[in-house]
Amino acid sequence: PVPRPRLTGDAARWHGWLGSPDWAPPRCVAGSTEAARPGYDSRDASEFVDRPEVLAAKIDLLVDMLKASRATVAYTGAGISTAAGIGDYASKAKRSVAARMTNPSLNRREAAPTLAHRVLTALHARRPRPYLHEWVNQNHDGLAQKAGFPRAALNEIHGSWFDRKNRVKMMDESLEPALLERMVATSETAALCIAMGTSMCGMNADRVATEPAARAARDPASLGGMVLINLQRTAQDDAAALRIFATCDDAMAALRRRLRLRVGKDTLPQSRWK
Repeated sequence: PVPRPRLTGDAARWHGWLGSPDWAPPRCVAGSTEAARPGYDSRDASEFVDRPEVLAAKIDLLVDMLKASRATVAYTGAGISTAAGIGDYASKAKRSVAARMTNPSLNRREAAPTLAHRVLTALHARRPRPYLHEWVNQNHDGLAQKAGFPRAALNEIHGSWFDRKNRVKMMDESLEPALLERMVATSETAALCIAMGTSMCGMNADRVATEPAARAARDPASLGGMVLINLQRTAQDDAAALRIFATCDDAMAALRRRLRLRVGKDTLPQSRWK
């Protein structure tokens, strides 16, 4: 593989170090001076969106990265579920794009999967070679399983509302040893991590994204590392190989079109979870 020129400085933080210097920076669509995650390593809660032509170019690069990887993991936080109506902690801007999608009166156990959940499921189901091999999910909402994602390839590292053997963990509690061991193994072997809807604010589980990013940074020819998809800036932006500013659904909708993925529409009851 031929070494690729890498962006540095502000350009890298807006686009990732595999991005193009010709790409315009994203637009601020909701300004805020509040910290996204007070008490953690986070930035302010301002929200940004890539321009359509830049988003399209970034999705083209993401496709190249997926095709080059033989070990891809998704790492998701609350932002992947806001389009299902479930609120998050970080969306504090007055005109927040994410907050407008939430529904405070929703019974969270009855929420339906978002398009992003369904696209990740389709990436895993692709044959003969899947584009996604494992999913480490910080959420408790069961939306991955409702979209048809198999539990054997899913690590609900912070617990689940639907699994009595994996109760939801409080912030000061230890992770389940078996899930922690599996997560560490994933972080050590993944070539590419797609981190979506997470503030990357210093959780133990962030290693799923930061360790592949560190390995890719040492390889000048790498098309791997961390792809970070989020409306807000994070402390890990300058470590991303590709940085996408968009909602999870908008980014995954563009990826679906680009790959011509067939995406399921069913919402599976718990009795049908794989």
